Amino acid sequence: MQVILTTHSPNLASSTPVECLTLVARGRTFPLRRGRTRLTEGDYAFLTRFLDVTKANMFFARGLAMVEGDAEAIFLPPLADALGMPFNEHGISVVNVGHVGLFRYSRVFQRAGEQIPVRVACIRDRVPVPAGTSEVMRGKLARWTDMTEEEISAYITNLTTGDDGPVKTFVSDWWTLEYDLAVTSWTMARLMYRAVKLASVAARSWPDADKTEKAIARADRVVDTWIGQGLSLGVAALKIYRPLKLDNVSKPITARFAAQLLVSTPLVRSDVPPYLLDAFTYLCGEVAP
Repeated sequence: MQVILTTHSPNLASSTPVECLTLVARGRTFPLRRGRTRLTEGDYAFLTRFLDVTKANMFFARGLAMVEGDAEAIFLPPLADALGMPFNEHGISVVNVGHVGLFRYSRVFQRAGEQIPVRVACIRDRVPVPAGTSEVMRGKLARWTDMTEEEISAYITNLTTGDDGPVKTFVSDWWTLEYDLAVTSWTMARLMYRAVKLASVAARSWPDADKTEKAIARADRVVDTWIGQGLSLGVAALKIYRPLKLDNVSKPITARFAAQLLVSTPLVRSDVPPYLLDAFTYLCGEVAP
């Protein structure tokens, strides 16, 4: 029998069948072979096909934020850092698993017996949209305001069916990352609008310092006008998110600019959507698992 011990090698882990891996956490070993995890036969087959080097980083983290898109993977670490909860100091990795198979990955950390001491936060969007969206976006979309309290509760429960042991799901308070950020506070709405405008400029040519300053100034004038007009944050957030929803502006590039802007934007915790703050505090050990 050949045994390979590695402290951190996603390349090796991604090329090894999951059932042949054994995680070591806090001095204890946790084999991932069949019968020892909550993974189904279908899960093992799925992971064998889709587990790549980037996702294999999950096997070496002290905590995991599992997200559904590139924008979340880019923006959440600097956001946590800006709030005084740096992921790197807590050994937290962000793994983008896309919109399919989120719980197939998280079930790696769920067992019938002793749980693996690795906190896993699954961060999810809502599919129904806020009121007024159809008037701003193209086409008619299902709105969560059209749902009863019972329907909303059932919907959220369905999104969290994979919760057990160290795995907890944190569902968007309103819709999706960029909209949720913009609708939480005017500070964050301004930051996101700046980022959207910079991403729009970057689609033509990457902005130098002068173009960056001008784009930010133009964005600020618009936001100041909205505030002066008494525009609600909900309507402003729809205007900010519209070019992203319609694919006129790149979400990952917007996220990169937003991450850069965080450095010069003082934030308080009330500027951050509650579900993200809850996920961060769980991952960083500020709440019990």
